Amino acid sequence: MSWTYEDYPTSMKNLTAEVRRKAIDVANALLGDGYEEGRAIAIATAQSEKWAKRRHKQIAKKNTGGTTGQAVADDAEKGDEESIHVFADPEESGWIATQGQKRIAQGSKKADVVDKAKEKAKAQKTELCIHNKQGDLIGERDYS
Repeated sequence: MSWTYEDYPTSMKNLTAEVRRKAIDVANALLGDGYEEGRAIAIATAQSEKWAKRRHKQIAKKNTGGTTGQAVADDAEKGDEESIHVFADPEESGWIATQGQKRIAQGSKKADVVDKAKEKAKAQKTELCIHNKQGDLIGERDYS
């Protein structure tokens, strides 16, 4: 069973809408990879909370008995606010890696650009998002 933003596991009800959407997306991806529902929910919830914490976002709705206020990551856990994205260069043949509006790597081979982006993501303790030629997200790696 896959979940929607309106129909999701009860355990996600106290998450803020933004964090819950992330958890639902992750859980659905895990289900697609063959994970059992309970395990997918647990992993997705933990990963979405970690995602929110790194971005200083509120994790749970107020007055629910859960975590409230802004999540605060330890200094060692804090990554750059922007994820790094690798995708096909729309202006040329080849691949580029960007972080926000900044181009951080480019090349004719996707593997080379991914390797450069991976080094930067590890150094900054941030996420690396890899897209296919059509722009669809095909992989995420968390280096925080």
